[in-house]
Amino acid sequence: MKKRNVILLVALFVVSASLAFRAAEPSNVALFWIIKNDVQKKPAEHSWENAKKGELIYGGDFVRTQKESFALIKFNDASTLRLGPNSEVQVYGENNPSSTNITSGDVGFTMTKRKTKPFEFTTPTSVASIRGTQGMLGVQMDGTDFLTIVEGLVRFSNKLSNKTVDVGAGQTGESSKDGSISVRESTQNDLKRVTDLNNQLGQKHEMKIQFRGSDGQLHELIIETQQ
Repeated sequence: MKKRNVILLVALFVVSASLAFRAAEPSNVALFWIIKNDVQKKPAEHSWENAKKGELIYGGDFVRTQKESFALIKFNDASTLRLGPNSEVQVYGENNPSSTNITSGDVGFTMTKRKTKPFEFTTPTSVASIRGTQGMLGVQMDGTDFLTIVEGLVRFSNKLSNKTVDVGAGQTGESSKDGSISVRESTQNDLKRVTDLNNQLGQKHEMKIQFRGSDGQLHELIIETQQ
């Protein structure tokens, strides 16, 4: 595991241990690493609130971005989600993320390799099973999903027809609400969407997290990392 990932996991542990117990709620699975403009979150059956950089995300929480807004989410296992404008997701999991439901928008991802149960992205139309890869899943208003893979291999399924394809590096899968699903070589426009989303969130970042230690004093943890 890379040094920056180890630092991130330690930071998450310190912050989690310092927070008050949240009764009858799942444990945290991620935090907001970068927020640009208008980003919101809400636990299930609660109201939307403005998200803050460094704020924890719990299993079952919803996250959404508004127009011209972006968010980078870091999971406890150092995987990342990059949300483009007008995106909405719901994150599931206990301690570690197990799946994310994407309602709308473009969501880039870099997932840590998994030897056992894969991570799943679900949409109203499709399911993408991932064991460790990099790419982007776009959910269109008409119910069509586009999965572009930069690195790795993903099993991509249409929920309506149960048809499945494998989407590899340099390929884009298309899944539609009529049950059709296909895979092709990625076009320049496909790859540009991935690159544009990555560029909006930059490469090097600094995170400042405040927490109260066992001595009762307020401490500040500063972490520098590459995306």
